[in-house]
Formats: sequence, C-alpha cells, structure tokens
Amino acid sequence: MEDYAVQRLTSRPIPVDVFLERWVDVPRFLSCCRQCGNYGERWSCPPYDFQPEDWWRRFDHIVLEGRKLCFSQAARDSRPLSWGIEALGREKDALLEELLARESGGSQALAAGACSLCPVCARREGALCRQRDRMRYSIESLGGDVVSIARECFQTELLWSGDGRLPAYYFLVGGMACPAEQS
Repeated sequence: MEDYAVQRLTSRPIPVDVFLERWVDVPRFLSCCRQCGNYGERWSCPPYDFQPEDWWRRFDHIVLEGRKLCFSQAARDSRPLSWGIEALGREKDALLEELLARESGGSQALAAGACSLCPVCARREGALCRQRDRMRYSIESLGGDVVSIARECFQTELLWSGDGRLPAYYFLVGGMACPAEQS
C-alpha cells in the first residue's frame, strides 16, 4: 500500500477582478506575513517594492491548481510528522516545476508557499535573487486567502498537524496567472 496518494485538482479560469474581490485582502494577509520568519528574508515574501494589487491586475484570469496529499492510515499510524513534511515539500517542488514548464505568452506561475529553491535566500545576505528566472510568488504572499480558496474552489478544508501527528491530508494551492489569451 502506498503511504500517500496525490489528488490533482484544477479550477476553471477565474477573472482577476473576481479573484481580487473574493479572495485577496492585502492588508489582512500582509499582517500575517509580518509574523512569519520569512518576512523580509526571502525574495518570494513581502515586503515588496510593488503593490500586490498591481501585480494581480497585470493578468486577465487565474487558474488555480490544488494538490491534496492523502496519507494512508498506516502512514498516519507509523510515520513521523517530519516524514509528512518532507513529502509535502517534494510535492510543493514538483508542483512548481510543473507550473514553470507551463508558463508561456506572459503567464506566471503562482507557487504553493514560500520559495525554497535555495538553501539560504540571497535576500538574507542583501544580494539579488540567485534564481530570478524560477522564483515565483505565492498566492498568500500577494494577499490571497488560500484557506477560503481551498474551501470554495476545491471543497477542501485545510488541515494542520497541531498534535504532532500526520493529518489525514495536506493541501497545496498554487496556480497560473494568465493574460487574456492564456488558460
């Protein structure tokens, strides 16, 4: 039996104005970002030298990508939490690679969470991003509410591992911001 299975979910194209109205609240999520250790420490995280709302408005629509890592009961009973977090990291990296490969015609991938391409981000050293061609922002770093997105677009509640054990599943939310001629 597999330790986990991955469900791949894709939304229909969502017009950017609808996306902004329903799921983006930059002040609210910027205050959450300020409490994170990545704030000001990774190029994929705020503060930015641009307004997130302006970044979103460069595009016509968003196509969301969900990845649900469903852990078997055997894995949940026997595997440590660190194993699940490593599995989540592998799937997060795989999703980013898939999205990067699909970029074309001005579309831009939206990572599932903070960038982890480099062991230590160059921003911490006061240097420019070493992988500018591959680093992508996450929906949440640009003010997006991934909890509501998961619930409303994918009918999935986000689960956390607060008791030190693997939850039934982890859920990643990424996507593609597309100009008018892309889907």
